[in-house]
Amino acid sequence: MAWRNIWRSPWRSIVVIGSMALGVWAGIFMMGWATGLNDARTVSLLDDNVGHGRITSAAYEASPEATALIPHLPRVLENLSRDTAVTAVAPRLVLQAMIQSGSGAAPALVLGVYPEAEQAVFKAARTITTGTFLGEREADEIVLGEELARRLEVEIDDRVVLTFQDLAGEVHSALFYVVGLYDGASNLLEETMLYVPAWNIATQMGMLDSTLLGREYPVAHQVNFRVKDPYAMDPTVDNLRMQDSLRLHHVFIRSRIESLAALERDSTPLVIKEWRSISPELGYADEIMAQSLLLFMTIILLAMAFGILNTMLMAILERTRELGMLMAVGMNKRRLFFLIVAETLLLSFAGLPIGLVLGHGTLAITSRTGITLQGVEKGLAEFGLESTIYPITVPEFYLPVAGLVFILSFLSALYPARKALKLNPIESMRVL
Repeated sequence: MAWRNIWRSPWRSIVVIGSMALGVWAGIFMMGWATGLNDARTVSLLDDNVGHGRITSAAYEASPEATALIPHLPRVLENLSRDTAVTAVAPRLVLQAMIQSGSGAAPALVLGVYPEAEQAVFKAARTITTGTFLGEREADEIVLGEELARRLEVEIDDRVVLTFQDLAGEVHSALFYVVGLYDGASNLLEETMLYVPAWNIATQMGMLDSTLLGREYPVAHQVNFRVKDPYAMDPTVDNLRMQDSLRLHHVFIRSRIESLAALERDSTPLVIKEWRSISPELGYADEIMAQSLLLFMTIILLAMAFGILNTMLMAILERTRELGMLMAVGMNKRRLFFLIVAETLLLSFAGLPIGLVLGHGTLAITSRTGITLQGVEKGLAEFGLESTIYPITVPEFYLPVAGLVFILSFLSALYPARKALKLNPIESMRVL
């Protein structure tokens, strides 16, 4: 009876069903678009500079001093190479400095890198728009971001001066030649981050001695690494922490025969972080994304619920005589209540599958073609985003959306059902 009652006014029912379908379609599409936008930002920043995981010493985490190097770097790199989930590793030296050119000066974050390893882990080291990336091990070469080069008014083959403190605490200045400009995911990073050869900056800071000169990766403040799946890093992190615990145990056993200085150096624990800890804002964005999208969908469906409420009230007013007659012939209030609720739910759920199919199909198509936002490229670049966004399908949201439709439809049926229950059978039968 409820299903037949819906189609007594076909056009009105079609409009309500169509509006519900369009509302669900719009909500599903916006969910997929927002999720794709957030994933694109996350992947872009991870590839650009953050990395999937990072290892530092506890001393460096407490205070990022130049002396806080990773102890037993070869052993750390060996442990990483044994993990089949790790695809690339890049040690780094990190220090604060001032960079000067003939036209100005700016604070800079200097990354002393091992070129091939850096390019294997990070995209910024590969997106060289002018010139080349770093070449010889100890060359006086430097690679700047395009924004920093524009700010300092320098080009390829121009000279710049880096001023920094060496290990002895003395202010040190070094001359470098610009060999390349890179285009990073974020313009904010381009203004501060620059690359120099790790061997060069380590030598000038007094970090290298005769025992380290022959090593491929002699010293580092950080070891950044990539894995196959950045969303499944727990096994890799747990394994690395276990290896570090074994190292500290061996250091404790040797403590009686080692010098105090050697013991203090070797017993420094490592800090192993995955990308959510390295860049908390990326992790927070993932955590609140689902809640925000469901809230957005609730607002859309709430607007649809008012339309359904209005439709059901009109249907009851038009059928006052019929409802009075049904109550007069024996339909109790419980059955009448469920009749109104069933009509409302059927009216809502008739549009739900249509909206889900349209939304899923639209996301499936646009996930391959992408959506290009013309005219806002520079604004998106500030946040590490490209102008073309690829939405993704979000089947994990379909069941919650169906639940929201059921809840809001049921709530919107309560007032019309209450109005119907208050009808007097005798008076209702007199209505023309």
